[in-house]
Amino acid sequence: MRVADLLTEHSLQLRLETPTGPKRLGQEIVRCAPTEHLDPTPFLDANVLLLTSGIGMNFTEQSIWDGYVERLARVPVSALAFAVGTAHATLPRGLVTACTSHDLPLLEVPTTVPLLKIDQHVENMLQAERIQLLNRGWKLADECARLASRGADIATLLATVYAALEVPIAVYDAFDSLIAQYPETVTWRTGPARTAQPDVLNVTLPMGLSNPCQLAVRLHRSAAEAESLLAPVTSILALHLNRSVAVDAGKHQDMLRFVNRCVAWSESTRSDVANAFHELGLSRRAESALVVADMSGEHAAASWKLRVALHDAFHDVRVAELDERLIAVAQFPREGFPEAAEQLLRTRPDLPLVFRGPTRTIDELRIALVHALDLVRHTDVPVVAPALGLSAVVAAAAGRGARESAEHFLAPLIAHDGQRTTELLPTLRAWLRNDAQPSRTCDELFIHRNSLSYRLRRIEQILGLSLDTLDGKATCLMALRLVELEPY
Repeated sequence: MRVADLLTEHSLQLRLETPTGPKRLGQEIVRCAPTEHLDPTPFLDANVLLLTSGIGMNFTEQSIWDGYVERLARVPVSALAFAVGTAHATLPRGLVTACTSHDLPLLEVPTTVPLLKIDQHVENMLQAERIQLLNRGWKLADECARLASRGADIATLLATVYAALEVPIAVYDAFDSLIAQYPETVTWRTGPARTAQPDVLNVTLPMGLSNPCQLAVRLHRSAAEAESLLAPVTSILALHLNRSVAVDAGKHQDMLRFVNRCVAWSESTRSDVANAFHELGLSRRAESALVVADMSGEHAAASWKLRVALHDAFHDVRVAELDERLIAVAQFPREGFPEAAEQLLRTRPDLPLVFRGPTRTIDELRIALVHALDLVRHTDVPVVAPALGLSAVVAAAAGRGARESAEHFLAPLIAHDGQRTTELLPTLRAWLRNDAQPSRTCDELFIHRNSLSYRLRRIEQILGLSLDTLDGKATCLMALRLVELEPY
């Protein structure tokens, strides 16, 4: 309700006695404040309509009227409604002058209109506005619930809220990291600097968590109006965000069991892995995508955003966190595997994340998981894993007697270093780590090129193979990785 609305209500017969412009008459009214105090400001809220008959205001000095009005303007009150006939036959000229000076709308209330009638009218109008706002809020919540039931992502829900509020809106997680926003062109602060935004209204989402997400709204209107409009829809947004948590939590132990069986090549058979996959409730006939992300340190802030992105990209998702790694298996992309990969790779540009998909069999998924767990340790950005990786092949072979053979193969070299205090094994590791490039290897080991050549020839003699061939290099590399002397 605005001050101008009072002037258009003929039953109140109010008359504006100050040369007030349209902007000031457009000031909202939050409630009425009937008072006869000479200084009511300690009891007033901003934007109230002050109602008074001027009882006790029998002074004539202009400075006193100026002081009275100045205090009201400082609150500020939206307008002053002064009733004539009780204590003053007409409006005091000093009051008119002071209100004009401080740009405070002064409304004359005739003797035929009691102040109570104005109070009742304003309260009825405000109550009608509250009901209308509440209805708009529930209509918005109903529309978002309908979209959510059809699988809409969080960005679509925020776009719907934006259409109703016409102000930028965003969702933050407990780490003050941005999960989603609309429109995408708006810049939002993250981290500790997020709270230092006076023009942003933060609404805690009712998620039942000790550290829930928050809805942030750029304020272009009153905070009370925005909060009333958003109150119903916050529950829908909270349920949408909790959806991934509830699904993930329900299958967390099953997912951990599946991951542990995948990486335990020596102990777990193919049947063990297949049974664990079946317990996840996923389809063995459908193609699966795999995501492994590093959640350590500052990357933990991206956990919520990644989980939401996974559920937005796929219909079926299973997630677990193990050793500061988020591991997810997903099926049935909402658009396609390439589109899902693109969406997940955009989650956060500095997040060590590996996407692999689609895999068609459980054996392929198992190999892909081992490879992704290795690859995520060697990347600092989101990447798509190749279809095959050496680390996965090594892990697969390790459970079939290859580890023992590798230890037996390298034993003469280890024994030679131990007996003669040479460094042939470290030299072999450095040479392979530097892609068999002599210059790079010499720089790392701080040795002459002739010394490197001598050591390589000695290694060939002890191991009984040629390092000049690809087969010889691959054999040594596989052996080192199998015995875990060389990290994957």
